[in-house]
Amino acid sequence: MQETAKIWMSLYTPQIGETSAERLTPADRQRAVADLMALRLRYPKLEAPKGLLDVYAKPPSSPEDCVFSRTTTTISADLKTLITPCQFGGAPDCSNCGCIASAGLAAVARHHLLGVIPVGSIFSGSMKVGERIRRRRLVESHA
Repeated sequence: MQETAKIWMSLYTPQIGETSAERLTPADRQRAVADLMALRLRYPKLEAPKGLLDVYAKPPSSPEDCVFSRTTTTISADLKTLITPCQFGGAPDCSNCGCIASAGLAAVARHHLLGVIPVGSIFSGSMKVGERIRRRRLVESHA
């Protein structure tokens, strides 16, 4: 029997205005993050780096601020319909996002290279350059 290598955990991501029992209150979220901060030290298989948990405590505020949302395309099971603005579709409450992919990429973006340069600024610059190149190619293809 193979042993479990790592355990990853997401928190529930609600839609804007949702009031379901699964939705975490601000106090619930704060307690969940604090508990995970302690549990990760006790259980090394819990893959919950501090940076990722910091993002669970303060997620990106919108899909435009979310590296995962900005770098992925989600398509429904019919392989035609785009799901936007992110994998949760509809109107996700980004201020309460619990997506591990979003949190992981946000943690990388919040990291500072050499203690000074935020990785997110490099990402944003790269996205701007890529968008300019895409627009130029689009104009050239229609000329």
